[in-house]
Amino acid sequence: MEPRQDKSSKTELPFQQLLNHNDTRVIENPLRRVAEEHVVEWIKNFHGDNGLHCGIDVATLIRGARLARQEEIFRTKEIAEGTLTEVEKRALAKEKVTTIWNETRELKIILLICCLGSVLQGAIVGANTTWPRALGLDLEQHGPRQTNGKDIWKFSATNAIVYFAASTVGAFLCDPLTEIVTGRRAAIFVAALFTFVASIGEAFAHDWRALLAWRFFLGIGMGAKSSVIPIYESEVSPARLRGQVLTSWQTGTALGIAISGAIALIVPGSWRYQLSSSLIPAFALLLLVFVGSESPRWLIKKQRYDKAYIVLTRLRGSPLLAARDFVLIFAQLQVEATLFMRTNQDIIQIENRIPHVDPQMYRQLTGLSCYARRITQLFVIPRARRATLASFLVMTAQQMSGINVFAFLASTLFKSNDKNSTPETSPEKASLWLYFVFGVVNFLSSIIAYFFIDTKGRRWLLMLSLALMLPFLIGTAFSFKAAEDTSRQRGLTATFLVLYTMAYSPGAGVVPFLYSSEIFPQILREVGMAWASAVSWMGAGILDLCVPALIRELTPTGLLCLFAGTDALALCLVWLFVPGTERKQATMEEMNYVFGVATHRHMNYQTKEVAP
Repeated sequence: MEPRQDKSSKTELPFQQLLNHNDTRVIENPLRRVAEEHVVEWIKNFHGDNGLHCGIDVATLIRGARLARQEEIFRTKEIAEGTLTEVEKRALAKEKVTTIWNETRELKIILLICCLGSVLQGAIVGANTTWPRALGLDLEQHGPRQTNGKDIWKFSATNAIVYFAASTVGAFLCDPLTEIVTGRRAAIFVAALFTFVASIGEAFAHDWRALLAWRFFLGIGMGAKSSVIPIYESEVSPARLRGQVLTSWQTGTALGIAISGAIALIVPGSWRYQLSSSLIPAFALLLLVFVGSESPRWLIKKQRYDKAYIVLTRLRGSPLLAARDFVLIFAQLQVEATLFMRTNQDIIQIENRIPHVDPQMYRQLTGLSCYARRITQLFVIPRARRATLASFLVMTAQQMSGINVFAFLASTLFKSNDKNSTPETSPEKASLWLYFVFGVVNFLSSIIAYFFIDTKGRRWLLMLSLALMLPFLIGTAFSFKAAEDTSRQRGLTATFLVLYTMAYSPGAGVVPFLYSSEIFPQILREVGMAWASAVSWMGAGILDLCVPALIRELTPTGLLCLFAGTDALALCLVWLFVPGTERKQATMEEMNYVFGVATHRHMNYQTKEVAP
């Protein structure tokens, strides 16, 4: 159910009601509630009260506010008066048609840093089949369903501990790291440091217990990065390109998987090199993370207005566009603060018209000092609760699709089905090649999302992906029984796996982290993304822990048929409960209005208007 753009309705709902119970489905620009002369007065007072005389030109800020309020009127008036320069005209025209490759140098630097972080994420999930044997674990199948059960659980726990650490510790470090070490970049640095040290530790592990301990620390870094980097990307991106920029998270992760698969093929007998290879992108990330600028939205949240404006100027390449974004972000954050008032006080505080909360109250609302309270707000405030539910469902849908069964345990699937394999034959080699192909296909297929993520929308891509995966998942399941000859069976399974991965990557691969990073209120964005990441990594950990045993009990065919059912269920849940986003609702602040629509109204719309 898509909220509609503000049509300057005569009825103006209080902001708190509009953001919590947006039954009118309005996407509103709060500056349009204010007469232009009042906007100018407000900007002058804001400029003086915050001591911005040295860093920001008040005249540029006023022009940016007029542009943010009504672009067409601003253009017409300034062109008539001759005050809109040719450089500004080109900047306004360019932003409507520009691509990532034509964006500013500053945005490209930040995109490179974030891509390094996502490549590191994929490199952590490396293909390796030799460390269990080297550390004394017996995973060989000596007869039908006859394996060493204890060793299988040790192997599973050592793999799964990365995801459990990411879910229970790493993901939830996003909020305190951002607060304590001040900023997105510093939080990414700390996360990369965890990964770098743990990668070295893995190389020197002498038994499975030591490896498990180092992988726990590896998971902390992985969870922290997954919570911070998508937020960082979303907050620096221009509105119309945010989806394309955030797609780089999945593209980079898939590239990291492919690189780790290539390393496993290059040095197949050296598990220490394979596991520690993630230290290379971790070291590069440590070196480069502070080259980029800090998030302007985080700086505005922390009232570092002069620095935020400078960063926006670098990102947008125009003082006028920077001033426009600065004013609109600040105004929407003032309105967003009404979400955290205990009663509908916005009529009193901002007279339902002027988007300005008392500075002391704003600092109190945006600086909720108790971490536990911020977590509670995710489930108490209706607008935040809807975002929390949506993020839970998209993250769960990714795990319910069954992709991580292949990504994490492809070798187990093939070995369990290869009844005639011996140590001298090559099921492990075939699995390494499969893992490498999986990474390459995953990487190439994610590029498809660049063409549709900002036009068709996130929800559309996710639902299409889940629907297309279903037949390929069933085909992969029954390919294990389709041919008696092992080599033919492998070829058939690999074919379905490639098709399945092509369906997965542009939607279920790209959307969950992208969607979750942009839907929470600014004040709760860190803890909201931490929650979403925790859900994803907990699901991955449970899969890694249980799948080897499930394969032994259910066979690969039975297990994959089970995931076909969960994939279909995920499709239904996304259709019913996950709001869509359209290109015209591009700014992150406008997501407040999208999630102001009650969940039951969205469900009624889907079942009574869309379904028929």
